[in-house]
Amino acid sequence: MKTIICNLPAWLKVFLYFVLLTAARFVADAVPALNDLSFYMAVSLLISWLLLWAEGKTLKTLNFIPVCSSNWLQLLCGTVGGILMLIVTAMITVYLTGDKWHFNSSPDIMFLLMCFLANLWSVFVQEFAFRGYPFQTLNSHYGAWKAQLIIAIPFGLMHVNSTMDMQTILMAMLTTGLGSVLFGMAYLYTRNLALPIGLHVGWNYAQALIPRTAGAAGRTIITVDGDPKHYSSLYIIGPYLGVVLCTMAVLWLLKQRMRISTVPLTSSPQSI
Repeated sequence: MKTIICNLPAWLKVFLYFVLLTAARFVADAVPALNDLSFYMAVSLLISWLLLWAEGKTLKTLNFIPVCSSNWLQLLCGTVGGILMLIVTAMITVYLTGDKWHFNSSPDIMFLLMCFLANLWSVFVQEFAFRGYPFQTLNSHYGAWKAQLIIAIPFGLMHVNSTMDMQTILMAMLTTGLGSVLFGMAYLYTRNLALPIGLHVGWNYAQALIPRTAGAAGRTIITVDGDPKHYSSLYIIGPYLGVVLCTMAVLWLLKQRMRISTVPLTSSPQSI
């Protein structure tokens, strides 16, 4: 069995990975007790271990756990960066819509903490499932951009449900697909999942607490007053696309700078 799995082409192993992960989702739908992130993490972990075992590798090769101070720093910087991305996006959107922000004078500290932990666990599962074995395998066999485009599809579909109309589905695929590419770039820059996890959790956490449009209810730290009927989709999608593309450009420039700094200098000829 080990030899059979090892000899499969990389694309087929990734395809089987997502087939099994999809099957797990149907099982969870049929058995409500299993419909939990821990179940999906366990399934993803088991499939990844089996495929890596057949290849003579271990789960450590996926670099999904911070193991040194630089990884923890990447996680912190990514989280702060993701929060700032959402804040800038929200500020631009609110400016374009003409809405007003109001701060919650008495935020629920326990809710803020639990919200962060819930988002951290959710993001960790997602990043392991998508930018763990499947993304890294495709990247090593077919190159970065093929891996990015392929993984963006199942990552986007994960955020789609049957209640959405076609326009909403297309917008969800665009925004989440672009997010997938951003997180993939973060991995390619560091070769560790700490930075993409940080960016992802920072964005999701801030998004749960700082709405970009009116009508959000709950215990957010900011509320928005306005009339959603006057919104243009450009006001919502445009700022998001701009901020994400700018973040991608920053990561690309950082990677280019790192590449230049690691190029060995040729020794100059001695003067006679």
